[in-house]
Amino acid sequence: MIPVFVYDKNQCDPKKCTAKRMLKFGLAKEAKTLHAIPKGSIVLSPFAEKALSPDDIKYARHGLVVMDLTWTNIDEFPRPKGTNDRALPYMLASNPINWGRPMELNSAEAVMASLFILGEREQAETFLGRFNWAPEFMRLNGELLEEYSSAKDSTEVVRIQNEYIDSIRNG
Repeated sequence: MIPVFVYDKNQCDPKKCTAKRMLKFGLAKEAKTLHAIPKGSIVLSPFAEKALSPDDIKYARHGLVVMDLTWTNIDEFPRPKGTNDRALPYMLASNPINWGRPMELNSAEAVMASLFILGEREQAETFLGRFNWAPEFMRLNGELLEEYSSAKDSTEVVRIQNEYIDSIRNG
């Protein structure tokens, strides 16, 4: 089991906020300050230079952190010290706000995908009953998640992602 943490910037509608729902359902713990984020943990970041891969499990054991802020305020993305930034590879959002948009996942989609990639499928499956869009997320991204979760490292995840994007463009 990977400890999941949410750093919430309180920028979204509380009724629609998946980070708040993860906290409510006990799927994550709140990191109230940047200093509360465990050292050595993985912070999911769209600005990271490395893609998340199964090889990152050693860092994920310290914690998996999602920064909850709106995509319109992404330039305010915090960068805590002593953590390992990782970007998620290409996937489609299935949430009602960003449905079908590539790479615009909500916090719960990002955590669910991360857990799957890291090999924690049972923990990822706990999201299926808590978010009505989660089965659709798996339908849209299941094959890619399978491939990402079988990659040996970040380089291979990026290769899989790029081959998939090329197949869409040239398909």
